[in-house]
Amino acid sequence: MNTINVYHLGQLDNADIEFGDLTILVGPQASAKSIFLQLVKLYLDHQQILRVIRQHGFDWQDKQEKFLSLYFGEGMQNLWKPDTHIQVDGKPFELQKALERRGKKKQEEKLFLIPAQRVITLRNGWPRAFTDYEIGDPYVVKQFSERLRLLMEAGLGGGEGAIFPQERRMNKDLRNAINQSIFSNAEVRLDTSGMRKRIVLRVGEADLPFMVWSAGQREFIPLLLGLYALMPAGRAAKSKGLDWVVIEEPEMGLHPQAISALLLIILELLHRGYKVILATHSPQVLELTWAVGMLVEMKSPAEKLLRLFNIRKTQYLLKMAESVLAKTFKTYYFDRQGDSVTAKDISSLDPDDIEASVADWGGLTEFSTRVSQIVSEAVRESQG
Repeated sequence: MNTINVYHLGQLDNADIEFGDLTILVGPQASAKSIFLQLVKLYLDHQQILRVIRQHGFDWQDKQEKFLSLYFGEGMQNLWKPDTHIQVDGKPFELQKALERRGKKKQEEKLFLIPAQRVITLRNGWPRAFTDYEIGDPYVVKQFSERLRLLMEAGLGGGEGAIFPQERRMNKDLRNAINQSIFSNAEVRLDTSGMRKRIVLRVGEADLPFMVWSAGQREFIPLLLGLYALMPAGRAAKSKGLDWVVIEEPEMGLHPQAISALLLIILELLHRGYKVILATHSPQVLELTWAVGMLVEMKSPAEKLLRLFNIRKTQYLLKMAESVLAKTFKTYYFDRQGDSVTAKDISSLDPDDIEASVADWGGLTEFSTRVSQIVSEAVRESQG
């Protein structure tokens, strides 16, 4: 999949998206970014989605509107309008045909989606099962939670070892960056001392339960487990079958230093060969994208990219940086005007562009630019 064209899907009037190795979506709340990302997953994984829904005992009774409620969530039954038109690589994607029951051959999941609502996937420190959710909860939340549950049941963090940090998962320098910025040398561990397993933070001799973690830690640990699913402990660079990764609002609850550490992990996903899509409200994400573009334009060495993160220049990280500088980056602004949303290509991120949505990076730098202008005016007036 290289391009997708969406017309009249819910409030999303028009989106012509050409994917890069890293594709970034920005825009205000309720601007259809999540709907678009769920659509991408539906296209790539519809056979697997249908199998999972049936496997857990749900039945849409061959009615499109009921499937839409099961997949996108309660109240979304009218999302697909009579004039909705989807094209992928120039070919139409027809939902009704996609919903037709096919053979029982199991299809591998191609896209792994980490939703913005990931904090609700842990209940008292343990991932919730698919059927623990309401019927009207979005499929992507339930399936992400189920994947985490199966990962834990398969033995992640079992025995005496920590869930994080683990020597077999992630490069040492990337682990250290996450450790210092998010966990402050605490360990993420599996506690089996009670009658029910749970994930805890071990600080010194104390095991801290879910409800006393910081807000950022509660947001990050489901994301961390999702990253583990994408980074096999063996020699394989990617998880079997998966080619795409979507992360909604990776910055949620995190300090800027922690966001920088997470951006390093995202670069690692690109280096491993995944195509990554991010939906974000963080200017840091676009600052990195803009910097990469400038480094490529100036033909700068890979070490310059590592200096952005104040991280040492090991052979592995230099190789990762060289790989990233050869990737393609695309950025789209989901512009909401009243009840209508249009996606605009702002990939140049040129601060001097006459188009405001490009110059202010889809609104992410609008406030800081206005602050600079007002303060400059105040200084000039005080000196006049």
